[in-house]
Amino acid sequence: MKIHLYILRQLLVAFLFAVCALLFIALPGIAVNTVHKMPTVDVTILLNFLPLVLQSLVPYVLPLCFMLSIVAVFGRLAADKEWVAIHMAGIHPLKTLLAPFLVATGLGILTFWMASNELPQLKRRQKSLFVNATGSFIENLQPGKTSIRIGDFALLATSRNDDGSFSGVYIRQPPDKKGEAEEDIFASHVSLRLSDDGEDLYVVAKDVQVFDPQFGDPKQAEGIALIVNLADKYPGNKQSYDRAKYLVSAEIREQMKAPDLLPKKLREYRFMLHSRATMFAIYYLFLGLGAATGLMMRRGTQLGALAVAAGYGIVYYVLNMRIGKELGLSSSLPPWVGAWLTTIIGGVIAAALMKKAMRR
Repeated sequence: MKIHLYILRQLLVAFLFAVCALLFIALPGIAVNTVHKMPTVDVTILLNFLPLVLQSLVPYVLPLCFMLSIVAVFGRLAADKEWVAIHMAGIHPLKTLLAPFLVATGLGILTFWMASNELPQLKRRQKSLFVNATGSFIENLQPGKTSIRIGDFALLATSRNDDGSFSGVYIRQPPDKKGEAEEDIFASHVSLRLSDDGEDLYVVAKDVQVFDPQFGDPKQAEGIALIVNLADKYPGNKQSYDRAKYLVSAEIREQMKAPDLLPKKLREYRFMLHSRATMFAIYYLFLGLGAATGLMMRRGTQLGALAVAAGYGIVYYVLNMRIGKELGLSSSLPPWVGAWLTTIIGGVIAAALMKKAMRR
């Protein structure tokens, strides 16, 4: 039992270190990307948005960190001759995998649950947060602020009035969904108001001159009213939320019961369910690859072994998301083949490497 607890303790420390190291590297880029997506919000909203972005990285970060920690632990056991001591004590080498196996099972259950129930809804939550944050920003504009930019909609004014309205305003109205051209609007007075549900921004302009950049024909009007849908301004809003990747697994199974479901859609649903299941099995694959790599590269530096392990992860994800997805969604093979092919091939390679490492 002592050897299992010893390996477990070493593994947990290495895993936490790997997670913290990757977050330290990734957080600046994630923060910059978040600010780029939501430039109109304050720090509090950004801090609420960041956890949603980090959750989307769970299926990739946790397995990779787990494999790196496995490489570090077993590489150190071999380098410090503790692996030899375990053999001399009469302990079967495979028994040393018990603690990592339990950790892999726990992480696999967590990742599978998140992939099935939480991650499909992240885009919707991010979009909802964007709408709420933008509405809060508009309602609580800083004193003296005379410009607003929401996606491709822009408002610039020369001054603000005591009631929160704007004077001397220029508005860039982007093309609407009906295909109408964008317009430049000049108004002497503009007031803003949010709808009751907070999804629409009502822009009421008075003493207006509308200029069409395409034809250069200005039009005069006493007043106009614009409706800006905040949800439409969310970056990357073109996706359809009825796709399999945005449905939780229970919703997918319910959709599969529909009698008029198209074969293409059924294949997409089946592939997605199998693809999410691989997120549980990937930890066992990375356990075998990581342990074998750490033991076989014990004479070199751990940095080299960690680099090889990171290469395993990159190759796996590229093949799984490219080739596996293409095969899974094609009509030539069953959907499960495309979802599991990379994992199965990786499992065969991991088994061969483990057999070779155990014989050394």
